[in-house]
Amino acid sequence: MNEPIPGIKESSRRTFLKGLSATPAIALASGESLLSQARPAPENAGNSPQNANAPAPFPPPGKKFVAMQIGARSFVDEGVDKCLDTLREKGGVNVVMATVFTYGTGLAGRQVQSEPLPDHGVQEYDRVHGGSFTKVHPEFYNDSVIKDIRAPELGDFDILADVVPKAKAKGMQTYALFEEAYNPRLIANFEKVCEVDVYGKLGRSTCFNNPHARSFISSMVSDWMTNNELDGLMWESERQGPLNSTLGAHFGTVAARRSSICCFCDFCIRKAKEIGIEGARAREGYIALDHWVSRTLSGPRVADGTFVSLWRVFLEYPEILAWERFWYTSQEEMYGVIYGTAKAINPRAQIGWHIMHLVTMSPFHAADTNYARLVHVSDYLKPSPYNNCAGPRFAQYIHNVQSTIFRDMTPDQVLDMHYKILGLEGEPTLDKLPTSGLSGASVGVETKRAIADVEGAIPIYPGIDIDIPTGLNEKRTQPSDVKAATLAAFHAGAPGVVLSRKYAEMKLTNIAGAGEALKELRYY
Repeated sequence: MNEPIPGIKESSRRTFLKGLSATPAIALASGESLLSQARPAPENAGNSPQNANAPAPFPPPGKKFVAMQIGARSFVDEGVDKCLDTLREKGGVNVVMATVFTYGTGLAGRQVQSEPLPDHGVQEYDRVHGGSFTKVHPEFYNDSVIKDIRAPELGDFDILADVVPKAKAKGMQTYALFEEAYNPRLIANFEKVCEVDVYGKLGRSTCFNNPHARSFISSMVSDWMTNNELDGLMWESERQGPLNSTLGAHFGTVAARRSSICCFCDFCIRKAKEIGIEGARAREGYIALDHWVSRTLSGPRVADGTFVSLWRVFLEYPEILAWERFWYTSQEEMYGVIYGTAKAINPRAQIGWHIMHLVTMSPFHAADTNYARLVHVSDYLKPSPYNNCAGPRFAQYIHNVQSTIFRDMTPDQVLDMHYKILGLEGEPTLDKLPTSGLSGASVGVETKRAIADVEGAIPIYPGIDIDIPTGLNEKRTQPSDVKAATLAAFHAGAPGVVLSRKYAEMKLTNIAGAGEALKELRYY
């Protein structure tokens, strides 16, 4: 499994990426999707001689795509065969989304330490160092400034080499799952790939326009795709642009000093100038916006109202919105780099993106994350309408935006407005939201929206929330919640689902809720 897959040529990858790098940035800035000018395949391509030996359709007729996100620790603790059998028997899982790279605890390790341990696995907490949970082949990192990324905590266990063959033998596919969760302290040369915030401080994630960052990420993808018989890949880019981050339009805490007002590195400034955006004015605008947030959080309501004063900042600095759009088109280009790298090596691999939970609660992030724009660099999308943890998360988000953007309104009014914008009906009031969560029907609402946006061009596999951590006095997942969410996704037209966030934090009884939905629909 550690030998390169026959027929893969490095030269083809270089040719593809050379063409990709020549794609005019102005096309992205003007609203065109990356690769939108690519020549479409002939209508009879499926009958061509090259496709005569194509693999059988997956999943088989009458079945659904059911994936499980799972980290290496679970396979080490419980055994590969036992884990795979449990996934199939409890949840009807036929696709393993194996975490190959992260420095975070959201996809790796056992249960996070603030949460009760589940009903399987080793009954103690662990510590995550993180990195690559599969073998690192140095020859793929010759052009990367980051090289030594092998995770040390599980010895020689390889989540691809040790899992893919056994999954394949059981009729299961394997996708490589990786995310933007870095620990700069543990990564040599991270300062050469990272973002730079509006005040010149180095950030904790990579800059999409930094060539060293692109080389590093494409090196990892090339390594995994060349040396393993992968069926697909999914990347999690769980962050948003500088505008929403500055305004507190998220479900974290709104700090006195904002971080992640990024990126204003030299690479971004130069690239923006090429498409007519003045970086100095954008920086000045974001500093003014940051000061507006500080005054709004700490000072009395202004005579003209908070929203009017905010809009005046936008009118004074139109570069604020231009820089926000520039950030997202740069993210889309990174999707294109990953997609092109993987497809040049294995054209049959299915490449897609996890779309973070915020897209289902923030109209601002939903507008920025345009599913239709992603079609040309995607084989599928995984939106994340996590309805259980949405209870406390959505409530926090509402309090955040009410304290900044919508200070002229009450929190209850802000929630009602969001329900109307998002098309949600019959959902809990703000006081009950943290303990009730959103209904299973809300999963169907976002699934339908995504399917409509992509016009059926690619599959939509919504994420199903199973035991994603919340406070002990907040909404906790029950088997009926999982079953209702899974049924809602399929009734909305989804051809599959992704059980999320990670197997190590899920109760088997809750995973079985997905299996019950499949049985009820006779998909399992």
